[in-house]
Amino acid sequence: MIRKSRARASSLFLMELILAILFFSAASAICVQFFVRSHLLSRDSDALSHAVIECSGVAETVCASDSIPEAVALLQSLYPDGIYPEAKESAEANDTRVGEIRIYYDDAFLPCGEESSAYILVLQLTTDGNMLDAAMQMQSCAPEDTGQTDTVYELDIRHHIAGRTGNETR
Repeated sequence: MIRKSRARASSLFLMELILAILFFSAASAICVQFFVRSHLLSRDSDALSHAVIECSGVAETVCASDSIPEAVALLQSLYPDGIYPEAKESAEANDTRVGEIRIYYDDAFLPCGEESSAYILVLQLTTDGNMLDAAMQMQSCAPEDTGQTDTVYELDIRHHIAGRTGNETR
């Protein structure tokens, strides 16, 4: 009989050990999910922070110019790897548009070429009379097999172009 009670005590201890392992396994799986979710939130907020800074910098560059060709020239000097289409005059004398300007950034939000880009800043410039409008979107590049982009940040600005007389210069 002594042997039977030892077997029961041993199996009870084994059952308790199995339940403890299952409990800690479930708790660790839940904790891992929290860590992964917090990492993803941290990465997204970092991308948003960098996107805001880069869009604000481009907005300041656009606001420092008096026309679309001057804005494009300034952007080309700062971001030489971007894609810059030619400005087109509209039927109205005071309306000018330029196609999408694309500036590429790598994972660390440093300007780079299209082939190594992780983010794209898409900028559209238009003028209407004395107003220079810029609509920009910072987009993350999806893997090449999907071809989709995800908008990280959008910024629209309007800048009044001051009328100057012939002897006034900036």
